[in-house]
Amino acid sequence: MDKKEADVIRSDIERAIIGQKKQGKKIIGCFPLYPPVELFESMGLLPLTLWNLNASIHGLTESDKHVQNYSCGIARELVQFVLSGTGELLDGIFSYNACDTLRNLPEILALGNKDAGRNIPMLRMHLPQVNPSQVNPDEYLKNEIARLIEATENAFGTGFSEENFVITVKKYRRMRSLCLDAEQLVARGALSFGSFCSVVLANYALPVEEQIKHLEGLIAGKDTGNPPATTGVMVSGIMPPPAAVVKAMEKSNLCVAANDIGSLGRSYGYSPEITTDPGDYYAELFAKRRPCTTLLYQSDRRIQAFLDTVKRSRAKGVVFSGEKFCEYEYFEFPYLEKRLKEEGVPTLFLEFSVDDTDNVGAYSTRVEAFAEMLDKTDGGKEA
Repeated sequence: MDKKEADVIRSDIERAIIGQKKQGKKIIGCFPLYPPVELFESMGLLPLTLWNLNASIHGLTESDKHVQNYSCGIARELVQFVLSGTGELLDGIFSYNACDTLRNLPEILALGNKDAGRNIPMLRMHLPQVNPSQVNPDEYLKNEIARLIEATENAFGTGFSEENFVITVKKYRRMRSLCLDAEQLVARGALSFGSFCSVVLANYALPVEEQIKHLEGLIAGKDTGNPPATTGVMVSGIMPPPAAVVKAMEKSNLCVAANDIGSLGRSYGYSPEITTDPGDYYAELFAKRRPCTTLLYQSDRRIQAFLDTVKRSRAKGVVFSGEKFCEYEYFEFPYLEKRLKEEGVPTLFLEFSVDDTDNVGAYSTRVEAFAEMLDKTDGGKEA
């Protein structure tokens, strides 16, 4: 494949990264889902969360050499992105500990890059997964942040500035506030969930200033051509459903009254207070952020927080968007379904894998049936 052919099949994410590199940005690929993006961007790097990469890969040949096909699609796509030609777009990689699959990827990526002749710095941080009511993890985490700052300075020849950190934190607070504003428009039926997902996920590959502009544009141009959906549901999962399934939901008059999506609501749902100290900032962020299945220390408050959100949003049902082979989510789904049934809240479980997100006909039919059922019920009881 020559350069001209490669440019034609570049994904939107790849083109965004190339555009930033032309402006002198250094790109640090990050995983899992909640890296210290404010810190990296304040130090002159562009953090790219290696998530939602399906459109950026062309097959899984490199990934299949290193990762079993019964691993989640997120891990398989991540490895393919880094170890194929697209990996050359990265200037560094950052990771912290999460599920058993992702926590073992840094070594695979490091060896794969070495074999490909790429000398890419690998930065790591250990996030303490302890119950804060039993052990206070703050000092340990602050020390990890200090070590990460030093490693970043050494790897990229950059320096940490309290002033730049505060400026960047303020921008990320603005970005998250706009996400919450847009989320409320979605809940009221004034903005399509599909448009919202597209903008938020595309923003992962952009500097925070551009993220803000895109969100402001999304809010200013909110959908007005269609009557608002009236049946509110909550959507949960690591990733939102594929775009075609979201369209089927909206066509079936379902409105996303609340989202518990890892790459959406759980990511932007909380912003810490502004401070010059990154250690204090991230200690607060990881202590108070929206509970997530990937953060084991939050498991004690995860279920009740989930149920409270369902009640607060007055959702008539819950749609689970399951990432096949995601062990953390799959441990939780059955118990959540049981609790929701006790509360009279119907549920729909949809499972997606890296191989079948384009075959959405059956999913659309199930969405339509679920919407019809909800339309005949009120809070799980016959109207």
